[in-house]
Amino acid sequence: MRIVSGKFKGMEIISPPRNLELRPTSDRVREAIFDVIRFDITDKVFLDLFAGSGAVGIEAVSEGAKFVYFVENNKKAVDVIKKNIAKFGIREQCKILVRDVFKFLSDPQLEREVDFIFLDPPYKTHFASETLETLKNSSIVKKGSIIIAEHSEEEFLSEAYVGKVLLSKFKEKRYGKIVVSYFIRA
Repeated sequence: MRIVSGKFKGMEIISPPRNLELRPTSDRVREAIFDVIRFDITDKVFLDLFAGSGAVGIEAVSEGAKFVYFVENNKKAVDVIKKNIAKFGIREQCKILVRDVFKFLSDPQLEREVDFIFLDPPYKTHFASETLETLKNSSIVKKGSIIIAEHSEEEFLSEAYVGKVLLSKFKEKRYGKIVVSYFIRA
């Protein structure tokens, strides 16, 4: 895996060990995602949920994001994220939160607001929809936040999620059996 664009373009990302059964976002899908958000990400705060190797968050820094939060509860994956952050020399721009995503998002003490949220949960879990259900009531989502959900074609995501805030789907793109859905908080 390599960084596909920005200041780190072409640099290799350390991949998680195969026995972790993580499915990193492919270079092709990452490039397509950043083609959509590239002109809006400079100096913004990015949240990488179910972060795995951290490839998407590192791509965000490469494209100009000022800060990235990585949320991952698998300790071996966290070690890979730490190695990647060190390799790219971006420690000051990153924070790893070793937590369950749902506990993190449901924390009433959560005071961070972010501009972009990327989620790529394990496909077999159907956690993409559950994460969006949680986000519609989370204080982390501010007006204009963009949520990008990578999910299996087998998992249907609604056109909108209504809670404390409204998350509306504005784009969806298929890449074989992978679907990337984009939402915005109105």
